[in-house]
Amino acid sequence: MRRTRFVAVLLLILCLPSKLFGQVYRVEVDPRVELLSIVFRLAGINEYSQGDVPSYLEAIDRYFAPYRNHPAIQLARELAQTDGVRFGAPMDLAVHVKDVHSLAERIPFDNPDAGLAEQWHGAKARRFLEALRSFVADTKFEDFLGSQQPLYDLTNERLRRFVEADLDLGWYAQFTGVHAPVRLVVVPGLVNGGPSYGVHFTGSDGITEMYAIPGVFQVDAQGLPLFSGSLDVLETTVHEFAHSYFNPLVDKHYSEMATAGDELYSHVRSAMSRQAYGDGKSLLYESMVRAATIRYVFDHQGTDAARRAIESERNKSFLWIGDLSDLLGTYEKQRDKYPTLESFMPSVARLFNDEASRIAELQRKYEEPKVVSISIDNHSQDVDPTLTQIVIKFDRPMRTAPDKEWFSDPRSSRARFDSTGTVLTVGVSLDPGRRYQFRVSWPGGPELVSAEGVPLQDYRIEFRTREKDVESPR
Repeated sequence: MRRTRFVAVLLLILCLPSKLFGQVYRVEVDPRVELLSIVFRLAGINEYSQGDVPSYLEAIDRYFAPYRNHPAIQLARELAQTDGVRFGAPMDLAVHVKDVHSLAERIPFDNPDAGLAEQWHGAKARRFLEALRSFVADTKFEDFLGSQQPLYDLTNERLRRFVEADLDLGWYAQFTGVHAPVRLVVVPGLVNGGPSYGVHFTGSDGITEMYAIPGVFQVDAQGLPLFSGSLDVLETTVHEFAHSYFNPLVDKHYSEMATAGDELYSHVRSAMSRQAYGDGKSLLYESMVRAATIRYVFDHQGTDAARRAIESERNKSFLWIGDLSDLLGTYEKQRDKYPTLESFMPSVARLFNDEASRIAELQRKYEEPKVVSISIDNHSQDVDPTLTQIVIKFDRPMRTAPDKEWFSDPRSSRARFDSTGTVLTVGVSLDPGRRYQFRVSWPGGPELVSAEGVPLQDYRIEFRTREKDVESPR
C-alpha cells in the first residue's frame, strides 16, 4: 500500500500542477530526490552529508545501517570519485527517471535530446540504475518513505506557504521573455542541508520542468524544516530556478565567450574551486545566474539590497558581477529592442570578453583591504597606559560611514576616519598593567569594508600596558 501511495502521489503532482502569478508550478517532497540524496549520503559524499533535520537524518542512519555496503552505495562512491558524479549530477538523474519504483528512463538516455548531465555518459547511468533498483527492493525503500510521511506532509505545507507568500515565480518568464511551456517545481532537499541545485527536464511533449532543489538548512525549535522569514532560502530558491533558464543561454552562446570564461577562471581558480566550480563554463553559468538573482533582488527589494548582493558576490571572487548586473539592467530598460534575453546574449558575450581583458585591473580594485600600520606595536607588552588614541592606516580608502554607530569597544571611545578614508583614529582609555584585545570592526561585529565593498579580513589588535611607574623613595 505504501509503495502504491507514493507512486500515485508522484504521478499526481506530475500531472496536476497549480498556478501562481500565471505560472504553472508545483511544490512537493520528491521521492526520487530523496532516494538519490540518501544513497549519496550513505556513500559519504560531503555535499549530501550536510543535512540539518536531526530526526530525519537519525531515521536514515538507523533504517539503512544494514545496507551501507550495498553495491549501489559502493557504485555511487566510485562514480563520485572517478567520474565527477557529485553536486547536481545525482539530482539531474533523479528528475530524468519516472519514479522510485521503476526507475525507468523518462526519455531514453541515449537520445540526443535526453539532456542528462554529461557526467553520467548514458551507460554509466544505466549501470547505476540497475544497482539502484536492487537497493530500492532490498531495503524496501518505499516503506521508509511511508514511515516519514508526517515529516513530508509538514515540509510540503510549510514550503508551499513560503512559495505562495514570498516567491514571484512569474518573474522568470517576464525577465527572459521565454513563454514556452514550462513548469516550475520546488523540491526541498531534506538530506542536503546547505547545498542546493537547479536542474531541468524536457519531455517528449515539449514541456520543460525546471526544478529548484533548495537544501533544507533552517529548522524550528523542534528541529523541523522552516522556510518563512529567511532571505537565504528565498535567494537560494531564486538562484536555483535561474539555472534552468540561464544555463541553456550560456550553452547556446558558449563559443562566443568560452575563451573569456577560461581566462576569468584562471585568475580566480582558487576561489572558484572552493565553491566547487571546476572550469570556465561553470563560472559563466554561475555569473549569469548570480547576476539574474541580483536583478530579482533589485526588482523586489530595491537598490540597497541589490548593492549588498553585489558586494557579497564580489567577495566570492565574482569581481565582474556588478558590471554584468548593470548590463542586465540595461536589457530590462530596452525590451522594445530586445524582446528576449536570448536576443541580448551577444552583448553579454562582449561584456565577458571585456571583463576578461581587464581581470588583473579588477583584482587590484577589489582585492581585500589591508592594515599597513598601527601607531602602537601590535602584540606589544609595554604600551604606555596614558595613551589616548590608536591610529590605524589602510592600504586603500575604506567606507567611512558604518550602518550603525561609530566603532566602539568597552575600552575605547569614538573613532573617526580622516578625509581620505585611509586613516582610522580610535580613542582609548587605558589602565596600567592590563591586557587589551579588540577586533577592528564596526559595533556588533560587522566588518570594515573598502570603498568598493570588500571586507577587511579578521584583524585583531592585542597589547598589554606597562605597570604604573613606582616613585623612588627619598
